[in-house]
Amino acid sequence: MPRLNTFIALALVCLQVTHWDQAGTAHALPVSAQVSRRIVAVGDLHSDYPQTLAVLRLANITDENANWRAGSDTLIQTGDNVDRGPGTIAIYQLFQKLRTQAKAAGGEVINLYGNHEVMNIGGDLRYVTKEDIASFGGSEKRKQAWDIRTGWLGQFVFNNFNISHIQHGHTLFSHADMHPDWASKGIDAMNTLAHDALWNKQYKAPIFTTDGPVWNRALAKQEAGVDATCETIETIKEILGVKRLVSGHTVSKGGKILSLCNGSYLGIDVGITNYYGGNLAALEIIENTDGTQTVHALYPKDKTFTYAVRESVESL
Repeated sequence: MPRLNTFIALALVCLQVTHWDQAGTAHALPVSAQVSRRIVAVGDLHSDYPQTLAVLRLANITDENANWRAGSDTLIQTGDNVDRGPGTIAIYQLFQKLRTQAKAAGGEVINLYGNHEVMNIGGDLRYVTKEDIASFGGSEKRKQAWDIRTGWLGQFVFNNFNISHIQHGHTLFSHADMHPDWASKGIDAMNTLAHDALWNKQYKAPIFTTDGPVWNRALAKQEAGVDATCETIETIKEILGVKRLVSGHTVSKGGKILSLCNGSYLGIDVGITNYYGGNLAALEIIENTDGTQTVHALYPKDKTFTYAVRESVESL
């Protein structure tokens, strides 16, 4: 049975994680190493169902039949499940199933809006593929499905997705980058503004503009320079009382999770979909019993995608 090498095994002492063999079988670490909770976050999936299955299997969230196997863990997906590929229906139906299965097991699935969810609700179809349209049975049936009042998909997204989320007080998750002005409004206010705007068909409301949390790229691209970007990140952390910010939206270089400012900002859009290179990675946050968190990037060890290597991505 494949084993973690000595270096990685030493790095995992005192963490609650599972490791698993190339057949996908999970093995718990010794009881002395276990802690209470694990959070896994994955970025943009863009209608690539096979890659969605692969990254969830990599992170030990699902089994070989795409069923929840993660117990009381939390899965957070930061939006953009749609566009650029043919697998839209399959991905959203998968999340419908996993949300139910996770809840029954004591776990949780949290879904966030990406700009592409907002675009599709608003009828902006510029990135929709012909295969995607065909999977719905044509353009009109697709439009009906995305209706947030009457459509199965639109209702699912509207009733279950949010713009931003803080997990257990320590980590902010949003699709795109947060701006201090939006952070100052608070999480609940942002989510309410977004839902109200969608319900009232205000698809160009301020929260959906370029500095809003579904479009902003300023932090990931360090547009203000390295030092100023880190200062902005610290400001947002102080406003919201969190330790780190996690975003998707901006594809990182080299298929690796982007870590800025000593891990205070983590960009998790690594280009999972084959449209962007088919790079598999997930973010893993271990919540330790002393109230601290240990954060790793999960990458595939080999082409089976069922055996993960963990790399540290922050130093706080």
